[in-house]
Amino acid sequence: MPIYISMNYALILAAGRGERMKTQQDKLLLQVGGKPLVYHSLVAFNDHPEIDGIILVVNKANKFDLERIVKKYHLPKVKKIVIGGLTRQSSFAIGFEALPKNLKKDDVIIAHNGDNPCVSHEEIDSVIKESKENGACIAGHYVTSTIKEVNDKHILKTHDRDKLFAAETPQAATYSLFVKALEHAKKKKLDVTDEAMLLESIGQNVSYIEASENNFKITTNHDLQKVRAVFGDLPEDFRVGLGQDSHVFDSEVLGLTLAGIFIPDQPKLKANSDGDVILHATFNALSQAIGDMSLGFYADDLCEKGVKDSRKYLDVILKKVEQQKFKINSLGLMIECKKPKIDPLTLKLKKSLCSILNLPPSRIGITATTGEELTMFGAGLGIQCFAIVSLVKG
Repeated sequence: MPIYISMNYALILAAGRGERMKTQQDKLLLQVGGKPLVYHSLVAFNDHPEIDGIILVVNKANKFDLERIVKKYHLPKVKKIVIGGLTRQSSFAIGFEALPKNLKKDDVIIAHNGDNPCVSHEEIDSVIKESKENGACIAGHYVTSTIKEVNDKHILKTHDRDKLFAAETPQAATYSLFVKALEHAKKKKLDVTDEAMLLESIGQNVSYIEASENNFKITTNHDLQKVRAVFGDLPEDFRVGLGQDSHVFDSEVLGLTLAGIFIPDQPKLKANSDGDVILHATFNALSQAIGDMSLGFYADDLCEKGVKDSRKYLDVILKKVEQQKFKINSLGLMIECKKPKIDPLTLKLKKSLCSILNLPPSRIGITATTGEELTMFGAGLGIQCFAIVSLVKG
């Protein structure tokens, strides 16, 4: 007699309208980590070795886009794409009907939200294992806030949060239990909000596992920004730029300018301007952050007109930053030189930069090194400065 190997199928529920997100585009198609949000849910199950197939439940509006995503990212475990219903319960039932007809009663069916993109392989492992052992299992989070039951005007009761658990997905059960639960719900005309409720309605005990803190449903724009942070995305209104500048000393002329401060007893830096490496590096960082040109593109023309003050150069890029409706969020400087000693000058440099850039001192960081004198700057022949800036929409 042939040995039957049990199967595990996933129903990815992507038929919701996402109205609470308040975006014109379907939230499942919004970019997270450089790919559509729903991709991350799909690939978690597609790449899981214990998942044999996926039924993707969509709506009429997003069907074409989701079909294209499945094809573009080569997700072979997606066996069918079906149009769901108006409620979660009806969408699950439609997806369930699309499952292969040869499934056995102990095979495990897993329901997962298309907008829970951070499900882990360990969570999928656990709900499958618990379902095989106990019949059904869901993932979720322990409630940490104090929960109040209220009416229109008053608090009615405070619930024991130690006994409360916030449901997430995946939610799983054996095939036979879902068959029984769906038939019961249809007969009794039940309206449930998740698969665990279906199972509870037939008296089934549902096990639970604690979900990872990153496994949460994307419902609001705040959730979207949070999950983008999990994937390392930068906000759309955030920019970063890196700049550098260096000059050698003029051994015959005194008068060094740094961050707009004139230091008369230090050698001047050779340059067509005042040679202010700090302001020059800051210019390049700001320009890079907004996608503009390097300092030389603007400074050469100003030098020919007799403009030597680097603060005038910096004004050019600061106006462009403002025109793009950005403001400086932070500035970090790394200076390499043997002379002058930077640490004793840091407070003066910061004060000047605060005035020039309209930044508080806490948003400006200045560090320095001689680099063990391994470069010409550390050996005392000049100064090199690196600058990194972050910009936010003003």
